[in-house]
Amino acid sequence: MMRSGWTAAVLAGAFVIAAAAGAFAQGKGDAKAGAEIYKKDCAKCHGDGGSGDGPQGQKLKDKPSDWTKGGGGLKDLNDQQVYEAIAKGGGAVGKSKAMPAYPKLSEADVWNVVAFVKSLKK
Repeated sequence: MMRSGWTAAVLAGAFVIAAAAGAFAQGKGDAKAGAEIYKKDCAKCHGDGGSGDGPQGQKLKDKPSDWTKGGGGLKDLNDQQVYEAIAKGGGAVGKSKAMPAYPKLSEADVWNVVAFVKSLKK
């Protein structure tokens, strides 16, 4: 009897984990949480408002994406590709190698940034 209770608990836990992973896989992050990461790691190139006008970005040959216009050179990318560009760098999706990778961000953090930058489109 105790074993079946344990099995049910394990299955319930696995379901919760799978549901959460599925939400992230669909690109559903928390834009508010992503805003904090963006300010810290992305604004220096992409600008505070996401217009691609950050001080370091202006020094680059390939200008950073303008998220207010849907992502500039990244606008044709789906959410998973934007995720890959953030996690692994622009070169991972055939875009500018000037876009650095952010491997220290967790999967959830990257999805949060994806949600935030997608929310900047005017």
